[in-house]
Amino acid sequence: MPINSQALQPFRPLIPHAPPETIHERQAIGRIAAVVWAAIAFFGALATVGPLRFAEMDLSETKLVALSATVMAAITVVLPWPRLPRAAVNVLLIAMAGYITALAHASGAVHDAPTMSVTFVVALAICFLPVRTSVAEVVLIALLLAGGLYLLGTQEADVQALRTLLLLSGLVVLCGLVLILRSTIAAREAAAGRRIFNEDLLDERATRKRLDLELAATARDGGRLSLVLIEVTRAPDRDELDGGHLAAELGGAILERIRLTDRAGRLDGLLFAVIAPDRPDRTATDSAGLARVLERMVGEQLESLGRNRGQFAVATGWADNADGTLTAEEILEAARERLQAAALATPA
Repeated sequence: MPINSQALQPFRPLIPHAPPETIHERQAIGRIAAVVWAAIAFFGALATVGPLRFAEMDLSETKLVALSATVMAAITVVLPWPRLPRAAVNVLLIAMAGYITALAHASGAVHDAPTMSVTFVVALAICFLPVRTSVAEVVLIALLLAGGLYLLGTQEADVQALRTLLLLSGLVVLCGLVLILRSTIAAREAAAGRRIFNEDLLDERATRKRLDLELAATARDGGRLSLVLIEVTRAPDRDELDGGHLAAELGGAILERIRLTDRAGRLDGLLFAVIAPDRPDRTATDSAGLARVLERMVGEQLESLGRNRGQFAVATGWADNADGTLTAEEILEAARERLQAAALATPA
């Protein structure tokens, strides 16, 4: 029976895809996220203090929310931020919106199901709407609460209404902290010129659709579009390839290296595509240079996964749509021709 020498190799931990500066940015974002969870726990504990406590407050539920938020803060600190995908950050944002809603319900500020639903939708919108829209939403809510506090100060206000407004003000602060987290991610991505947390790898259909959209935008606005194909021409292990693990690792590594405006997809097997649009106000992409960088990076990633250089070959091909006249099929065909020529030139 043949022996799978690959399976006998000692376990080798995967290196992070991200470059060192991106790893540092991710860890900083992780610390900010932990502060948001700690703030949720703090406001939950504050709501149980006697003078601020509602008569109808579920004290045990409020304490549970505060305690579990503390646990979430601790978990967030120890999460492997250098390897977390964007989806994990989205899950954290959804969880924060859920905890803010749960805190509003447990503390007694929100009673019925419709109001809870509205609270959750508002918190969720702050987590996922464009940052400027979310800022406007938080400012509007804060102004409404400030108006409410002012009116209470000019008349005989009952303690219950004052408590409600104060607690809702605390919830607005929490939403503001979530917004600061999102704004920090957006600002650091803009400064770095690449995504701190990679988007999902597009499938073949989505890649072709994205290529069509970018070609249409290039024709409308001017500029140039570059397409780079990367392929591992000698797949190390067919079973592993079919399982998708190797493709996912390589795809994740490619996503870490492309710019904020680029997108990457998997066309077939270990064949990947990077779509790099350039508008007139941006520096044009060096397609050949990008192809060389990606070829070297994929080779390094394969070696980090325990592959010997002789077990695989990486080839790249690229094409430009400088004059804006090529269709998606034409630019793909031009890139494939260069890819095939590079594969034939690769030593066996």
